[in-house]
Amino acid sequence: MFYDNIYKICNEKGTTPTTVLKELGFSSGNVSKWKKGSVPNVDIAYQIAQHLGVSMDYLVTGQETHDSALMVSGLDPEWIEIITHIPDDKQEMCKDFLRTHMVIPEKYADRKRG
Repeated sequence: MFYDNIYKICNEKGTTPTTVLKELGFSSGNVSKWKKGSVPNVDIAYQIAQHLGVSMDYLVTGQETHDSALMVSGLDPEWIEIITHIPDDKQEMCKDFLRTHMVIPEKYADRKRG
C-alpha cells in the first residue's frame, strides 16, 4: 500500500508524509486518503520521490528494481553489469583507474579533435 511505503521512507529520512507534502506545497489531507488505500497521481508521486531522493518504484512498491535503477541513472546496462560484479576488494582500485581516465590529457587533446 502506498501509505505504508511513504511512511516507511519518511521515517527512514527523519520526516513525515505530512511534512513532505507541506514542503512541496500540497494538501496534507492527501495523507488520510492514502491511509484508506488511495494513491497520488503520477506528478505528485514523482515530486515526492524526487524530494525524498528515492526512485518511483521504491516509493510506490517499496522495492527497488534493477530496471528502475537503470532508468533513473541513465547508464548503459553493460556498465551496470560490469560495476555490480567488481569484487569488494577491487572496487577502490577500479574507481581510481576510472578517475584517472576521465579527462583527456592535454598532450592528446589535439589528436582527439582531428
